[in-house]
Amino acid sequence: MARSLRSCLPLVLLAAISTGWAAPSIEAAGLMRDMAVLLIDDRQETLRVGQRSSSGVLLLAADAQRAIIELDGQRRELRLSQRVGGHFVEPVGRSVQISSDARGQFRVAGGVNGRSVTFLVDTGASLLAMSSAQAQRIGIDYRSGELGRVTTASGVTEAWFLTLDQVTVGDISVDGVRAAIVQGAFPAEALLGMSFLRHVGFAEDGGVLTLLQRF
Repeated sequence: MARSLRSCLPLVLLAAISTGWAAPSIEAAGLMRDMAVLLIDDRQETLRVGQRSSSGVLLLAADAQRAIIELDGQRRELRLSQRVGGHFVEPVGRSVQISSDARGQFRVAGGVNGRSVTFLVDTGASLLAMSSAQAQRIGIDYRSGELGRVTTASGVTEAWFLTLDQVTVGDISVDGVRAAIVQGAFPAEALLGMSFLRHVGFAEDGGVLTLLQRF
């Protein structure tokens, strides 16, 4: 379920641009070389250079510093802490840097509802995810959540979907994070998925992942 950030994606963006056309609100949840994760009217889309989103946003270029997009024949450059459409939001400035391990993965100490957890950053996971065994150890009443099913490497299994009060990584804290608690001992490590990452800016460059508090 987890995957290296190198095979997924990383960097961020947002800025208000005054135009005469009704542009959608476009943010970058993450950027890396030749790839960007964009939030277009709060809908997440992952684009490679040359790909166009369902709403017509074309990604022309991307690296760890910026993304260049085109919409309705107009080009815009997006950088960290900018938004196209909507209102400009100044980032708080809190940041966390995470170095990749020998497998190119990013692990970081954090917390869930005030209890310590080690996360594996996974931009391929739509939700923060952890096993029911780990959830029980840190005192999460996961059975109060909505029961459903997820597909794992071992097949289809039960999972409970709920909203965590607070998730922290370093000085960055996000309230109300959606999570999936998977029955059993899988995943072996808690996955820090997009339900947390979409609330922060994140950029990967030279084997270092930087998370930046957006609000």
